[in-house]
Amino acid sequence: MRSHTIGLHEVGPLGGQIGAGGQAKVFLAPAITLDDVAGPLVYKQYKPGHEPPHGLSAVVARRLRMDVMTRSRLDRLAAWPVRIVEQGGAVSGVLMPLIPSGFFENRVLPSGQPKRTLREVQHLFIDPGRAARLGMPAPTDAERLTVCRDFAAALHLLHRNELVIGDINAKNAVFRLDARPCVVIVDCDAIRIKGAAAVVRQLNAPDWEPPEDTLSQATDLYKFGLFVLRCLGPGPMASVSRDPARADAVLAPEGRKLLRASLSRRPADRPTAQDWGRYLDGLLIAPRRQSTPPPPPPAATSTPGWKRDPRTKRWVQAT
Repeated sequence: MRSHTIGLHEVGPLGGQIGAGGQAKVFLAPAITLDDVAGPLVYKQYKPGHEPPHGLSAVVARRLRMDVMTRSRLDRLAAWPVRIVEQGGAVSGVLMPLIPSGFFENRVLPSGQPKRTLREVQHLFIDPGRAARLGMPAPTDAERLTVCRDFAAALHLLHRNELVIGDINAKNAVFRLDARPCVVIVDCDAIRIKGAAAVVRQLNAPDWEPPEDTLSQATDLYKFGLFVLRCLGPGPMASVSRDPARADAVLAPEGRKLLRASLSRRPADRPTAQDWGRYLDGLLIAPRRQSTPPPPPPAATSTPGWKRDPRTKRWVQAT
């Protein structure tokens, strides 16, 4: 068995189910630890008929080939599949790091039942006033910009390592605001290596369609532009907006130019994630500089190198 593949029996007894989607269920995996993963793990079990046909080995192996520092950054920015799990010689699921608790929120359903769910980035598109009334996070402009910067950093890391997200949408990234606002990309088994077929078919979520038919790093950049627009211009119809003017109040002229270029129909016009990261870094650093009080002026003194003679009261050169 390959080093990035383990048997289901090695995972050990599973804990409680903590999530479910159309293609898989997610369970805690408290009985297994891995030397290359810093924290606890979960087991994502594919539903019958949704097992990935190919490409998963390459996605898992890509992480294992990274140097320790790059792999650590990836683990902070993405819920990446770290091992393939097989049963009876067939893929049954993957092991992934447990997403930290700061990315979850407790909600009360209309039925009155409490529910703990991931804080998906779609919450950032809601009008802040409405979000506050519903007991949901209502980030400040600075927090929104920091989330955008963190998303840009994650996208740059993936693109630099020849990876394509493909299906960037309102639900495949989650965010936190405590400590330091940041994001984690989820559903990473749908990510593909540039030039290879996706493990899970890469689709366009409604209202996230790029101008091109083929998903690529260029369409990632277009969809990232949509995310920036909708994150910085929350409110009615934000989740479907493609009007860059909506975020003009938050962005400086350079940022407005970047956003319009991101949403260009010409892939070559779109700025890279690194371009966005540098701009957002500068935008966030500037207010901190302005808010830092200037150092106090030096105490008033007479001409340097001179002093008043206490007897004659005249200025004489200091010795």
